[in-house]
Amino acid sequence: MKEIENTTQPWRLNVEAVRQQLNTYVFGIANRLIYMPTVDSTNTLAMQLAQSGSEEGTVVLTDSQTAGKGRLGRHWFDVKGCNVLSSIVLRPSFPPYFLVMIASLAVIDTITDLCEIAASIKWPNDILIGNRKVAGILIETSHDQAGRMLAIMGIGVNVKGESSQLARNEARPSQTEPGLAETATTLETVCGHAVSRERFIAHLLQHLEQYYLPLQHEAQDSVATVHGATSRLIREQWRKQLSTLGRIVEVRQGEQILSGVAEDVDETGELLLRSHSGKRVSVTWGDVGYPTE
Repeated sequence: MKEIENTTQPWRLNVEAVRQQLNTYVFGIANRLIYMPTVDSTNTLAMQLAQSGSEEGTVVLTDSQTAGKGRLGRHWFDVKGCNVLSSIVLRPSFPPYFLVMIASLAVIDTITDLCEIAASIKWPNDILIGNRKVAGILIETSHDQAGRMLAIMGIGVNVKGESSQLARNEARPSQTEPGLAETATTLETVCGHAVSRERFIAHLLQHLEQYYLPLQHEAQDSVATVHGATSRLIREQWRKQLSTLGRIVEVRQGEQILSGVAEDVDETGELLLRSHSGKRVSVTWGDVGYPTE
């Protein structure tokens, strides 16, 4: 697929600037950086490329998605030219639950680099600054013709503009539900200064690679697999960044709502919820809310 070069439109990503700032061994190098001004979904395109044999570390970037994917089948809303919208082709040898962990950690590391502010993880895949969402992660998996796992790591980050921009043209299921302007924010809003999308992408890919490659090495080395030092460290780092733990939460799973105290997470990242009856429940999916706030 031929890359479409950046032009004079101010909202377009400067792909050459990303290349110049990138310092990776695998992610986004050479022809593994693919940019299109508008796509239906970067995850959909990345999965198509993966199924057709694209190399690991291929990165799909865009300025706007017409059918962006959120978790649980939701639509990801974006403002053209204001977000980092990226999907990465991966072929992990380790369990896929690590992917959301390293993606979350890499986003937090990048926010620290560029904004020098603290972010946290709302289980399972939202990045928050304070109580407002600034980024989301969507991992999709499949298998190639040889039966080997394929994974697409989709990361969307609200970078440029003010929080009020997020509400424009937003499709809301109910006017009684809070909109994006009330629940989300942008990096520029919280930083108080301009933030370069190109610089964010370069830092993000570098941090991702710094987590991903050691995990691959550990999974492919029998001695390292036994010791599990890398995977254990990543789990610990991810757990420390979870702002969900220790709080009273409600987990919505379709029509069902589970409530209690989010006590901990297990080794695979599942949320361990202590219900009001005293029973400990393992939660694998759902939308977490904080009813007391």
